[in-house]
Amino acid sequence: MSAQRDYSTRKVVLVAVGSLGDLHPFMALALSLRARGLSPILATAAEYRSKVEAAGIAFAPLRPSFDEIERHLAMSRAELAQRIIASNQFLLAKAVLPFVREAYEDMLALSADADLLVTSGLAFGARLAAEKRGIDWIAIVLQPMMFLSAYDPPVIPKAEWLSALLRRLGPGPTRILYEAAKRATARLFEPIAGIRAAEGLAPDRRNALIDAQFSPRGTAIGLYSSLLGDVQPDYPARSTVAGFARYDSADGRGAALDPRLEAFMNAGPPPLVFTLGSFIVYSPGVFYRESLIAARRLRRRAVLLVGEAQLSAFASARADDVYIGDYAPHSLLFARAAALIHHGGIGTLAQGLSAGRPQLIVPHFADQLDNAARAVRIGVARTVAPARFTAARATRALAELLGNDAYRERSALVRDRLMAEDGAGRAAAIIIDSLR
Repeated sequence: MSAQRDYSTRKVVLVAVGSLGDLHPFMALALSLRARGLSPILATAAEYRSKVEAAGIAFAPLRPSFDEIERHLAMSRAELAQRIIASNQFLLAKAVLPFVREAYEDMLALSADADLLVTSGLAFGARLAAEKRGIDWIAIVLQPMMFLSAYDPPVIPKAEWLSALLRRLGPGPTRILYEAAKRATARLFEPIAGIRAAEGLAPDRRNALIDAQFSPRGTAIGLYSSLLGDVQPDYPARSTVAGFARYDSADGRGAALDPRLEAFMNAGPPPLVFTLGSFIVYSPGVFYRESLIAARRLRRRAVLLVGEAQLSAFASARADDVYIGDYAPHSLLFARAAALIHHGGIGTLAQGLSAGRPQLIVPHFADQLDNAARAVRIGVARTVAPARFTAARATRALAELLGNDAYRERSALVRDRLMAEDGAGRAAAIIIDSLR
């Protein structure tokens, strides 16, 4: 009997919690599993239903939706973005952990006859449900930071100086500091401990975000390129860094540039492309205003992807040398740019590396700082902190990126390396093998 017949009836549930940078790799993985004969279900926020189903992927709603978070906090999307950027703990304490009970209940129902769960970093409810049902799960790690390796310390937001120190100290002292930090933040995860007690699950003293994301079997898949960081000695026993799993569509029906943007791209030399992804775009600060000034000082054409909410505010900036849009498929746009200026989200970085273009990264929070540092280390990027992002600094940094052949040559080499990777395919093969 063929492998496809063996596994086509097995129920695999993929669980993605977060923004498009979290969703898109799971969509790529779901499509790769479908190509291998499985019919996975993707559980994620209700707002993504139409996009997921349009791509031909089975969908299940997972609380909370973004609307539910906003209603619970009495905040607009812009206010929510501002608070999350400002505080390292706000996302977990106010937007994720208060809803773990609802997520657990959703996943308990969905996993009743499941063979395997595949979970993202913030899928606490899914992992609790898997443990309750006695089902194995595989952790998908979308960026090196989430492994929190003592051998490859990440850049820690608001403590960048400490990150540099840890790299000099080595794994022994770094491991001690990690454990102290985990103990100091243990109270943050009390909602999970409460659910464990109520559901008859054994107490778990591990850090719920880092250590407990991995199942007892220790199977973990890094869906990013090993150029950013390879498997380290303190990774879980069955870890693989598979490569980026890229997916790129606004609505799930295929990727295409807006005709106006296509006409703009064809009308002149490659432009600078400025974007803040699907979340930071709600709290852009002065990024787009200063970016436009920098582009004009450099006498470069510019594409500004400002998000739907900001379109009217930038309507007057439209000109022959400036395109203002809400969104464009990065896979079609980035390779036609002179340089990319963005926030360092792992999804945007993946598309930028795949496009082979130099990048100026303006990291705002969480993993973005570490992603930016890794891009700098491999020689394809420069970085500027948001608080220091002015037209003058952006002009100088972009002049260096555009005028230094080393950035272009290194970016092209990285692109060629990434084109040989198939993260979604390797991850799908590991998942199918685990079903045995």
